[in-house]
Amino acid sequence: MLSFVDLETYLKGWLTEVGYDPLPYFDPGPGTDLNAIDASPGRLVLLTIGSGAGFTTEQVFDRPMVQVRTAGLQSDYSDAEKLSQDCDRAMTAVAQSQFLNGKWCLSINRLSGSPLLLLKDDADRYHFTCSYIVEIQY
Repeated sequence: MLSFVDLETYLKGWLTEVGYDPLPYFDPGPGTDLNAIDASPGRLVLLTIGSGAGFTTEQVFDRPMVQVRTAGLQSDYSDAEKLSQDCDRAMTAVAQSQFLNGKWCLSINRLSGSPLLLLKDDADRYHFTCSYIVEIQY
């Protein structure tokens, strides 16, 4: 079963490879956790795992929905947009079977288009969100 730690480990590895230092603050969603938002005045990645498309392949694989919500640096739309696009690239890069933190993943597919601007918070940070279906061994 897919866990927050599985996604966090995968995304942290990807973001490290593309040059994020320090890494964004990661927290489980759904993004209404004000403590998580207040804990990081900088970049933020909220990961929410929810119900999705159900079992497939003789109930060996599950397909949960994952929402990736990102926030960039204060007063920097471009930074927020880039972080959301980098996370999206990481998620959509899993087009063939591979391991995610030791769990077999067949694919990750977007539910719709690319990351979308969600809001601008009280700390003057822009938030983007995008949702995916992850097909992972149960």
